[in-house]
Amino acid sequence: MTKAIYDKNVPTKNLVTTISGIVTLLITILVSFGVFTPEQAAGVTEQTTTLLTLIPQIISAVAALILIFKAKD
Repeated sequence: MTKAIYDKNVPTKNLVTTISGIVTLLITILVSFGVFTPEQAAGVTEQTTTLLTLIPQIISAVAALILIFKAKD
């Protein structure tokens, strides 16, 4: 893949940025066709951003739990 989409040095930030851009584009299209009102679009965008920032934290927490129970003394 190109560096604009995926950079091995910072995969999470690039992936979050790409997904955020796609979601924003989809929301803009839905507002253009009248599926969402601009007020609804603002709410959806805010919730999507919150979820995208939480995903790496959730993955880290699950990995930590797995390591706690998998660790051998």
